[in-house]
Amino acid sequence: MRYLLIALLCFFPLNAWAGSSKTADFSKPNVRVIESEEAKKYDGGSKHVKVFMVIDRIFNIDISAGTYEVEAELLLKWRNDEDIERIGSEFKEHTYAGEKMQKIIDKIWHPEFIVKSELHRRETLFSTIHLNKDGSLELFEKFETILPINTDIREYPFGTLQLNLDIVAFTHDAHEMVFDPIHFELGHPEQDTPVLVGNWSLVDFYIDKKIAHRLSTTDQVFTQNGFHFIIKHDFNDTLQKIFFPLGGVLLISLFLNLFSSMRHAANYEARVQGQLTLLLTVFALKFTLAGEIPQTHYMNLIDMIFMIATGAIVLNLFSSIGVGEIFLNGKKETAARVEKVFDWLCPMLVILSIALACYSVF
Repeated sequence: MRYLLIALLCFFPLNAWAGSSKTADFSKPNVRVIESEEAKKYDGGSKHVKVFMVIDRIFNIDISAGTYEVEAELLLKWRNDEDIERIGSEFKEHTYAGEKMQKIIDKIWHPEFIVKSELHRRETLFSTIHLNKDGSLELFEKFETILPINTDIREYPFGTLQLNLDIVAFTHDAHEMVFDPIHFELGHPEQDTPVLVGNWSLVDFYIDKKIAHRLSTTDQVFTQNGFHFIIKHDFNDTLQKIFFPLGGVLLISLFLNLFSSMRHAANYEARVQGQLTLLLTVFALKFTLAGEIPQTHYMNLIDMIFMIATGAIVLNLFSSIGVGEIFLNGKKETAARVEKVFDWLCPMLVILSIALACYSVF
């Protein structure tokens, strides 16, 4: 019996070791572009707009609500010699912002974009237009927005989560203009503050180039660039917030049954009250961690672990009450046999249930 409890105790550190993995090295920009077959058909478009994206911050990742916030910098670069010849004299300085910038872009052809699937209209922190010496134009915008998360992570807190930031052309269709992704980086080299805020680590990032279809028009399609970053939850955070407290409660419940025998009448009240207190503790822990657990239509690993802990404590509580009543009624030999069965049964059921939960998830 004691060996079973030792094996159960070792379950939690073993999971911590399994959940740890090396994080990719992003000291140098590394862009991987995945272009759809449909997008390749429009590569001969009249205007190619080069796209440069830097993610300054990814923050307020809310698994429970399924949202996150992002602060990003976007640079669109293109050539339009006709416009430059016509209004080149207005660029007495190389860079303009504010009202002067707006007056300039109102007179020239320029790309416009929307952020796909954003929950609120993006907030533009500042924007500029710049004329390069080679005659190309650069439209820069720094913005913040709130985006949804696909929280389909059955193995949470293990596994990875993909966050998406998609920009789609707004006024010019793919026959007139295409976005060509050139550069995608998370944070500037000199940036001191972390890009990924919270208990998360970056695993990978890449770009895809697609074509977007819009309900507002049936004969036009629009170019789309998707900037994707794969992240994983830091297991140490989950270990101290969930697995250690929940594992401790579960082990105390099993130890109460094993080492607080009902052969001694004084143990009856302490054992029943102890199991009831542990049951309420699990409920309180579940309520406290509601914001840390994804709300899904299915059960993820954390939900299963909570159910196993609750079921084990309920079984220990009811078995304690039943065995105690048998002892108090004077049937000591029967009560001793029943107690011994439950002393073996409860730990074995817990180990089996955890193994089945891990098997069903992974």
